[in-house]
Amino acid sequence: MSATLGFISMFWCIMLFPMLHAVILDTESKSSSSPIANLTLNPRKLKLTWDSSVTVTEYSCSMHVGLHMAKKTVYNKTCMFNTELAQPIHKGALFQVQAMYNHTSYSAEVRFIPQGMNGTSVENFSCVIYNISFMNCTWKAGRNAPEDTKYFLFLKYPKEDEQECPHYIRDALGRHIACSFQDVKDIKEKVYFLVNGSSNELEIQFYDEYIDLYKIEKLTPPSNITVNCSEEQLQCTVQWKQPHLSHLEGNTAECFEYQIEIRNNANSEESSTESHTVTRRSYTFQNYNGEKKYTLQIRAKGDTCRISENWGEWSEPIEFGNPDDTVLTATIVLLLIALGTILVALVIFFLCKRYCSLKKLFSPVPQPKNKFDELFQLSDKNIQRECMDLPPTKYETEEITTVEEIK
Repeated sequence: MSATLGFISMFWCIMLFPMLHAVILDTESKSSSSPIANLTLNPRKLKLTWDSSVTVTEYSCSMHVGLHMAKKTVYNKTCMFNTELAQPIHKGALFQVQAMYNHTSYSAEVRFIPQGMNGTSVENFSCVIYNISFMNCTWKAGRNAPEDTKYFLFLKYPKEDEQECPHYIRDALGRHIACSFQDVKDIKEKVYFLVNGSSNELEIQFYDEYIDLYKIEKLTPPSNITVNCSEEQLQCTVQWKQPHLSHLEGNTAECFEYQIEIRNNANSEESSTESHTVTRRSYTFQNYNGEKKYTLQIRAKGDTCRISENWGEWSEPIEFGNPDDTVLTATIVLLLIALGTILVALVIFFLCKRYCSLKKLFSPVPQPKNKFDELFQLSDKNIQRECMDLPPTKYETEEITTVEEIK
């Protein structure tokens, strides 16, 4: 920058985004003939505007944040840094405009200086997207933040107005320390996050960050996992479908990398775990032993395309092998059912014997009438009646003479 800096004009402003506290220090070129004047900054839009006393066809504007610099060329007196070029400004930023006129370089700059006590802004800010459209953001209260500090989270999509967190989570002191969003859209976009704060004791520093949403997505696990084993070839073929994505269409089969973990569920001495990484949606497991039982899990991450490079969620465990265990388990279940039935029957029997009457429970079954017995009974009665009606028999008296022999 060939032009030397001259007078410094300062003006203090409190810019709201919302309630974004900052100081803007405006520094202009020393030369009174500088074509650049009245340089202003809108921190909400990261937009620079200025006046020019002469006709300049080309301007160069830049944004400096730490060691990062974003630069662009414009052909009017307005320069805006979009989300692809922008950097967080919670630690301050320097904005510059340069132009050439009559073979002389002129410039003007404006500094953005956030206000508030150091250590009051949020710390360890992070967000994660899960189940395709849900997002959780968490943070810790600043180490120097008063107990009455209240934090508020805002996010802004490109070309849209900012929106505040709909569902906060509080800590023991009632401070917001997390936020939950539902129905997150446009995961392929870069979004601006701002955490602002307020307190009755101190001025709270703000925190901001630009995040590519697809980079913080935790992928869903692969679905429709199948395992087909062959005891003759001593191998198993594992197949699955890729995780579901909401922001990509078309053929994305080559966009993923998969991690397969197979555990041999033997005793602690013989158990082992194998881990393999593949880029296709199938895997052949060698050295299969049909007498052993295995557990399989798969997870995915982005390999190419605009997909998160962080490992996603593990699939539910899939068991295969060792069919004898299935039969043994079924046998044990049947035995337990039989033993349980016998036990219940015995308990009912003893309870009834103790508290119930067996005669009431087991009353005699009535027998049908025997027609033949009735007939015989009637016949006997008639015979008896005939015998009783006979006239009495007259008996004659007999005399018995005893003869003794005399010697």
